[in-house]
Amino acid sequence: MAGPDPGRLRRLLPYLLLFAISFPLWYLGMRLRGGQSLLDHSPIDQQTRQAESWLKGRLDLPSMRAYLEIAEYEGRYFNSFPPTPALVEVPLVLVFGRETPTSLAMYLFWLAALCAMYAMLTRRGWDGRSSIIVALAFVFGTNVYASCVRANVWGWGQGLGFCLAILGLARVIDNGRSGLRGSGLGYLLLAFAVGCRPFYAFMLPLFVALDWRGGGRSLARAIRTAVAWMAPVAIGLAWNNWARFGDPLEFGHSYLGWARDLPHGIFSIRYVPWNAYHALLKLPNLVNDSPPFEFDPWGTAFWLNNGIFLFALYALARVDFDPVVRRAAQLGLALTWCGLILHQTNGWRQFGYRFLIDLLPIGFVAILYSYRRASRLMTAAFAWSLLINLYGLVVWKDMPRNY
Repeated sequence: MAGPDPGRLRRLLPYLLLFAISFPLWYLGMRLRGGQSLLDHSPIDQQTRQAESWLKGRLDLPSMRAYLEIAEYEGRYFNSFPPTPALVEVPLVLVFGRETPTSLAMYLFWLAALCAMYAMLTRRGWDGRSSIIVALAFVFGTNVYASCVRANVWGWGQGLGFCLAILGLARVIDNGRSGLRGSGLGYLLLAFAVGCRPFYAFMLPLFVALDWRGGGRSLARAIRTAVAWMAPVAIGLAWNNWARFGDPLEFGHSYLGWARDLPHGIFSIRYVPWNAYHALLKLPNLVNDSPPFEFDPWGTAFWLNNGIFLFALYALARVDFDPVVRRAAQLGLALTWCGLILHQTNGWRQFGYRFLIDLLPIGFVAILYSYRRASRLMTAAFAWSLLINLYGLVVWKDMPRNY
């Protein structure tokens, strides 16, 4: 009887190592954030409630909960967040009922994204050690860890959107195959990422550029593939919005209580100075109290706990790589960040700057194309960011203080 294939075991070893490192970090962070068990369910669970309603044949929610962000429209209550996470919740509700293991589900998507990033990095010539470091840095050395570890409704949206975008990139980058093994699935995953965070629509030019330049396809064919695979999801999202609010572009945030009271709307140029200051410059305060460092819930300078993204910004600004891919990445970054910085909340009730999560897949592409190994400085930035994020998870129960 033949024994195990040593070559296969060697190929599996890095993925097993990613699991061995990531699972304890996820579990520690989940417990620090207030989770109670391996099957922890976040009580901020609009997506679970939406899945329950779908299974009962209705689009609205049966009741309002004061501690949840629920949209009220024409006397009915609706989940105000895009619906892709609720699709994931449907099979979980069928098995577990209301108490779905949202945190564990989030980790499984993290693990898939970690493996996808490792595969893309090694495919483009990175060594195994560097590939593991960079993959881990994009999850545990960023706001993905601090913001999404327990998969509340905001964590579900941003964490799942990040993972789907990364998994989509893995099917588009350097993929010359056709049919179901080709780049089409990558566009489909991007469409579902848009159903988590609509800002991911701004990544479409980058996906097309990657497909065209690395997949051996013509630009016209790449565009046709994108339209064919993304259109069904886009139509579904538009119909869901129209059926609930009579507007194909309205997910429901405009009908939240706090949004109705804004004199300048959810998005406005008036919010830019305040938001930019917090996202780029705001430092934590040292206070004579415990915990000693006070992080502003309006946002803290992103580079404090997202060190890997600094290398991505440098690459987009100064490193020469495929000019079409580089310009598409710069465009996606500019459009997405401009949209985020116009948002009134700036990611309110956060540690660090959680809106940066929406930019991380673009940052990963920049890292992938610009470097070939994790330098000592890059590794040190990851270690520092990981420690800061762990601090945030430890002190989360004391945040935010009164401002």
